[in-house]
Amino acid sequence: MDTLRRRIPFKLGHEDDGSPENEVLDEQQQDEVIDRLRKENEVANHRYSMAMKLVVGLSCILHITALTYNPLLTIYPSPSEAPSIPLPIAFVLLALYIHLHLVVLFFSSDIQAWLQLAEPPRPHSFRVLYLLSAMAPTTSLFLAKPWQTTLWWCSSALVIFIADTVVDAIEQNNQGIKDLEKLKYTAPGA
Repeated sequence: MDTLRRRIPFKLGHEDDGSPENEVLDEQQQDEVIDRLRKENEVANHRYSMAMKLVVGLSCILHITALTYNPLLTIYPSPSEAPSIPLPIAFVLLALYIHLHLVVLFFSSDIQAWLQLAEPPRPHSFRVLYLLSAMAPTTSLFLAKPWQTTLWWCSSALVIFIADTVVDAIEQNNQGIKDLEKLKYTAPGA
């Protein structure tokens, strides 16, 4: 039996750094880890929120300029004479209404304090906002307008999708911290 080699399991390089994978933390160490992760989460959520406010603001400015002309047509001109859909001002106002709800979503506490409301204002659900934003591109498709026009009217849906994704990410991060707090254990003598 001396001729058989003993099996040595493979170890990754970072496993040899002296910190065991199954280290037991005491209550204070657990609280420190959770507090550190909570602070990192707050910073990340603040960055997400600020980026979303910037995106909504820029999109709102673009839609205000679209009251007179489709901004996408300056980059990609259309060969047709009438590239716009009927009642473009009504659809721009609808897009601004959608943006107003996104502003309320991200500034609800500020609006509550500014207007001295008892509870924060509640915007429409994302499902309703998606339905409202689909009206203009659907009209453009049914009227066989150029692709530039249809793509421009899809921009509100894109902003809603980005906002929905950011809100989901923030909620997931917050839920992750709550789940981590539930996993705290007592380890006497650790």
